[in-house]
This record gives sequence, structure tokens and C-alpha cells, in this order.
Amino acid sequence: MTQPNYLLSDKKLEQIAAGKMWDFHGGVHPAQNKQQSNQSAITDAGIPDELIIAVEQKGHIPELLVNVGDHVLKGQPLTKVYGALVVQHASSSGTIKAIEPRTDCHPSGLPVLSIVIATDGLDRIYPYQGFEDYRNENPATLVEAVQQAGIIGLGGAGFATHLKLAHSENRLLIINAIECEPYITSDDRLIQEHADEIIEGIQIMQYMLQPKLTIFAVEDNKPEAIEAFTKSLLALPDSISEKILLRVIPTRYPSGSAKQLIEILTGEQTPAYKHSSELGIVMLNVGTIFAVKEAIINGKPLVSRIVTVTGDAFVKKGNARVRVGTPIQHLLDTYWLNELDHQKLIIGGPMMGFTVSDPEMPVSKICNCILAPTIKELPEPKEEMSCIRCSECAEACPVELLPQQLLWYSQSEDHKKLEEYDLSACIECGACAYVCPSHIPLVEYYRVSKAQIKTEKVEAEKAAIARQRHEDRELRLENEKKQRQLKHKQAAEKRKQQMKDNNNGEDLVAAALARAKAKKQANANLDVSKEADTANVEKPSSQNSQVAAAIARAKAKKQAAANA
Repeated sequence: MTQPNYLLSDKKLEQIAAGKMWDFHGGVHPAQNKQQSNQSAITDAGIPDELIIAVEQKGHIPELLVNVGDHVLKGQPLTKVYGALVVQHASSSGTIKAIEPRTDCHPSGLPVLSIVIATDGLDRIYPYQGFEDYRNENPATLVEAVQQAGIIGLGGAGFATHLKLAHSENRLLIINAIECEPYITSDDRLIQEHADEIIEGIQIMQYMLQPKLTIFAVEDNKPEAIEAFTKSLLALPDSISEKILLRVIPTRYPSGSAKQLIEILTGEQTPAYKHSSELGIVMLNVGTIFAVKEAIINGKPLVSRIVTVTGDAFVKKGNARVRVGTPIQHLLDTYWLNELDHQKLIIGGPMMGFTVSDPEMPVSKICNCILAPTIKELPEPKEEMSCIRCSECAEACPVELLPQQLLWYSQSEDHKKLEEYDLSACIECGACAYVCPSHIPLVEYYRVSKAQIKTEKVEAEKAAIARQRHEDRELRLENEKKQRQLKHKQAAEKRKQQMKDNNNGEDLVAAALARAKAKKQANANLDVSKEADTANVEKPSSQNSQVAAAIARAKAKKQAAANA
């Protein structure tokens, strides 16, 4: 059966190039709170006493290149890659203190295998070198360099970048600089300060992917970033600048989500359970583009990222270049967190972020914000009430789901219905909960249900595997039994043939059986003859006894008559 073709048509590309934009369903307009952090230059967060580099990736543990006690330099590889994994590097110089499970920067708060480095404060750099002219290199070589540099998507999903670059049909390259989540301004400041390098990174991507169109998409709430990017773009020759289309998107949450941004820019919806590559689209975060430039041009691996440090509980707010593996507590101390004012710590923004359970949790490559709001700034959630069926959640849902029905089936744990109503398509943006007048934490219900469904599927897969293993074992044992029987039969036939060959063709076994049978028959005939002889001997003796008895009776009778 022919697979459906979802690739963007040439006509659609013409419409996109002409500047046409579309819209997506739903969305909300939460308070942006960007001014707290986007007005000051990026600072260096400094070198912490200890770095915790998580090396376990999605349950897979790569081959380690270091041991406890080894001295490492900044940028030195710690792991060896294979498949979908990327290399992890030391983000500063020091000594390997431990290789053990530590709390991961993840909502689950579960430990993952990590390399703990006791830093020496010197930040000595591991020797590395970029390409003199990447245009002389095969694109596959550059893709491998991206993997070796440890680059993943810095927008939040953390998808390995080199996997996105492996597709052959690339019609549209989208640089995502939307950053729609409130409070977060790391991409905003990056564009303001490094627009030239970002454009250089875009050119590298254009060489690697050869897209028909390239779009740099940014929200209209970043005027300084738009100005900086436009200025750098216009400074380039027309042959370069004309190949990068700037699109300023109206501010609305969650327009930065991949599927929603694709719909805005192309008018196309990503097919269910498909990736944007099915449309011939590659989307990369602007921070990822900057990391690619540093890796290819400078040979620098991804050992740090820009993190927004914000919220009224911080005395110092802004954006910081933070070394990967830096404990969050180090940032709290460096940017003067007021312990009396903050109610909680959030990784990410207020819409999709998660609460920090352990301040020693390290900053990861996908940690783009640390938010410490006060009670006044972000009040505690109000008490949950019953659903009034107002349908506000359905109006706000950017994926056009039915949140109300999903809530009912989540509460009743009807997983079959949840799958029918496409719960898996939920992007957990929180728009439904944001507009809910009953203050129902809808996303929390969905997350729990997703986890339950996933657990059920895992258990079902385990049961299926166990059943298959049992059936395979039974089949194997039966086959082994048949093979043994066949082997024994063949061995017996072989021995029989050998004996026959050694006795001039005579089958000794058959002869022995025949003799035994004849002997048995002879013994049976002898027994029958003896029984007949015995019967003949006993018969005359019986007749004599009868004559003697008759004589005795006659004598007795005669004697009785004499006496009378």
C-alpha cells in the first residue's frame, strides 16, 4: 500500500515565501512578565564546587570514558556515543569524585547515573578545533560532529539534534525563537547579544539540510531581539539575507509549540502520531542553532546554556550562562534568593514548568529557567470545584481536544475512552487549566492518566514477552525431545546395521529373537504334553477305586443278610 505523502507542495512553499501566515485553534494570553529578566546582559553564573553530569539518557547508559579519581578538562568527553545518544562532556576542569545515581532535572525527581566532578576552579579547557571551512565537508561529517558535541534541542524537549538532521527531504527549515512561556527570556537575550553567530549557525544548517525555504520565527513581544536580528541580517550580502525569511508572530500562548508554529507558518497540521519531518520540515530552537555554530566553527561542545533566573523572590534577576551540571542551589546563592519570600522553585515557566524537589538537582541542557515567585506574584491554586461544563477549556485547547470529556474519563480511569478521545495528543500546555473557572488542575489529571496508560502498556508488553518466552520454551523442549528420540532411533539403526555388516549380513538380533520365540514355543508344547500324561495316569486309578467300593458294598450287604 502506498504511503500518504504529507510533504509541503511547491504551491504551499510559494504562499509561505510570499509572507502568508495562518492561525491555530485556541490559545491564551497569560501575563508575560518578561521585563524582569530581559533588560540586562547575560552574566556568568560562575564555577560551582561540584558538577553533576547526568550520563544516563532515556534509560540507556552509554560507555563511560572516565573513572573515579581521573582528572578532566572543560569540554572533555565523558562518554562514548552510539545510536541516538549524544556525548556528555565535563563542563569545567576538576577531578571525578563519584559515578553514582543522583537526582535528575526532571519532574519525576528520580535518580539517574551521573558523573560528579569536584571542580578545581581553573576552568582549564580540553583542546578542540572546529572546521576551517565547513562547506568543504560532507554534511554527514558535520552531523556526526553535532552528535560528538553533545547537542540536543534546547527548547525543552531535548531531542537529539543529529537525528533531526538525518532526513533527506527537507523543504522548510524553521528556527523557533518564539519563547511563548511567561517569564522565560533566555532566547530573547541570546538573539540580542549573538545575532551574528545565530545567522552563521543558520547558514551551517542550510548547507547541511539544503532546504527550499528558511524561516526565522519570533514573537512580536521581543522588539530588541527583532531589531538586533534584522540589523545583522541586513548587513549581509543579498545572496545570503534573501535566503532567510523573518516572520514576526503575534504573541499568544502556546504559539512556540512545534505543531502550533508549523500551523501558523504553513497552514498545515502535523499528522497524528507523525513527526514534522513527514511534512519535510525541520524545526530547531534558536539556542540549538547557536550551539551548532559553536560546535562546527569553534569546535566547542555543549557544556553550558543560557538560563533565565527570575521571580520576585530573587534579588538579582536576569539571564546567566550556566555550566551544565551546576546545582540549582549554587544559582540560588549567586543570585540572592530571599528564602522568606519565595513559595516554591519552578524549573521552566508557570504554565509547563515543574516544582523543584531538591535544590541540589543539577541544571541540565533543557533547563531554560529557574523561577522563584512570591506568594503575591503567583498565588497558591484555589480550591478545586466541580466542572460547570462551560466549555472554556475546549475553546482554549490548541490541539482541539475535548478536555471536559478527558477529565471525566481520567477521574473514572477509563483508559480505553481516553485513548479514543486522543489523550496522547495533549501537549500539556496548561491552557485548559488556565481558563477553567472551577480551578480544576486538568493537566495534572491528564499526566496521571498518561502515566497509568503507559504503565499498563509496559506491563502488558512484559506479560506478552513472558507468555511468548514460555511458549518458546515449551516448543523448544518439545523439539529437543523429538530430536533426542530421533537421535536414539538413528543410533539404534546404525548399531543394527553395523552388527549385520559384521556377521555376513545376518541379523543377530532377529536371529536371537527367533530362537527365543522357538524356545518359548517348545517349552509351551512340553507343558501341554505333561498335563495330558498326568490326566491319563489319574483316570485308571479312579476306576479301581470305584470297583473296590462296589465290592465293599456287596460284602457289607452279604454280612447283613447273614446276621439276619
